[in-house]
Formats: sequence, C-alpha cells, structure tokens
Amino acid sequence: MPLFKSLSAFFPRGLAGYSLKCSIGLIYLALHLTLNWGGVSVASARPLLTQVDDSPLDSEPLNSESVDLSPEIIEGSPVLQRWLQEVPNVLEEIHNDPSFRTRVRVGYAQVTSSDDEGSGVNVGVEDLFIGDTRLTVSGDYFAGSGGFSGGGAQLRYYVLPLGGYFNLAPVVGYRQIEGESYSTSGVELGGRAMLVLSRTGGADLSLGYSVVGVGGEQTVGLGTLVVGYAVTPEFRLSTDLRRQDADGENDTRFGIAIEWMPRL
Repeated sequence: MPLFKSLSAFFPRGLAGYSLKCSIGLIYLALHLTLNWGGVSVASARPLLTQVDDSPLDSEPLNSESVDLSPEIIEGSPVLQRWLQEVPNVLEEIHNDPSFRTRVRVGYAQVTSSDDEGSGVNVGVEDLFIGDTRLTVSGDYFAGSGGFSGGGAQLRYYVLPLGGYFNLAPVVGYRQIEGESYSTSGVELGGRAMLVLSRTGGADLSLGYSVVGVGGEQTVGLGTLVVGYAVTPEFRLSTDLRRQDADGENDTRFGIAIEWMPRL
C-alpha cells in the first residue's frame, strides 16, 4: 500500500526484508512499553493490529472498501477522497503552498508634505498569482486632494519557496506620481521583503523600496511599510506608511484599509 510504502521509508535498510506484520509488531511493542510506563493501557490497540494482513508493500492502493467508513462520510470529505486515491506529499505541499493570499484593498489615506497636506481614497490589488508560479501582479491607485495622486502596477517574483514565513521579491513595473510641486512617471524598479506572522493571510508585514522614473528626467524614491491582520477568514485590516522623496521634496502618506482575501 502507498501508505505503508511511506512508513517503510523510516525503517533502516536492514529491516527491508521483514514482513509488514513484523514491522508493525515492533511498533506495537514500542507503544506497549511507552504507554504502560505512562499508566495507559494499550488493550484497545490490539483489535487494530489483528486486522493487519501479512501483505506485500506493493499491494493495491487504499479504496473505500478497505476502510471502515460509511459512504456518506467519504463523499462529504474531499480530503479523504484524495488520500484514498493517492497519499500526497504533505511536506512538499506545505513547503510550496503560499503562506499569504491575494488581497483586494480599499481605504483612506492622509498625505503630509513640507508645505501642504491632503487626503483621499486608496484602492488596489496585492499579489494576484499567475498560475502555479511565484510570479504575482499588483496594482494600486490613490486619488487625493491637494494635488496628491498616483498609481501603478508591479510584477513581483518571490525567490524563496512560497510556503515559508519569509520571502524576497524583485519588483518591476510602471508608476505615475503627482505631488504638490513635482510630477513623474515611468519605469519602477525595486525590491520587497515579506514576513508572514500567521499563514494564509492571518497576519503579515511587508517592506519595500523602489525608484520611479528610472531613465527619465526626474526620479522619485518610494518606500513602503504595510502591516495586515485578519479579523475574519476572508477580511482583514491593514495599515500602510509610504514615503516619497523627490529632489528634496518629501511626502509621507499614512493609510488604513479593509482587505478582502478572495478564494481563487
């Protein structure tokens, strides 16, 4: 059975010639000694062991007839159905399944500069995955008062496995920025670091820096810090701090937003 093949990988090579019943007998002996020392009886485990055949490890895969479960339970459990078809590589899935999710954001932001201030609405989409790759698409737009506005789109490629708690991504995109005394647009190049505090969107922190208008007459440095925390399985609150530096003109934008995490 595939399940027993997986278990056999944990035994030394010297035991490879032993029968399955002999191997399980060793496991039972270890359980018996451990649990009896802890004052727990293992009598309830004997019926399970007596049901094990001395079958070869290359026997047929598990099916609904080989497990003592009702058809209703099997039909209502996609996970169980999958395990009956083939035992998955759980470790590999945890390693590569994204620890963060796509977010759709809408919120309010306040901008402060050396001479003036403004406020407005910020909308965006963060980390829309392209297929089963590490490449994502992000975009945002800010419409504010006082002459402050801007928006752009980014491609991010996460260089580390997506299931980890830390990741890095180079960023390339296009952005347009309007400030009180400056205006620029063009290619955006930079990088992004993400720290996942709780998997699947529960909580994370990201830090990024990029240069807008690369190769143009005027460039703007853009630094961002974003923190998000889930309040329900599909919604969360986030705050972001953004600083724009353009030839001695510094703008700081602070925002708060509601994020929806769709199940794609």
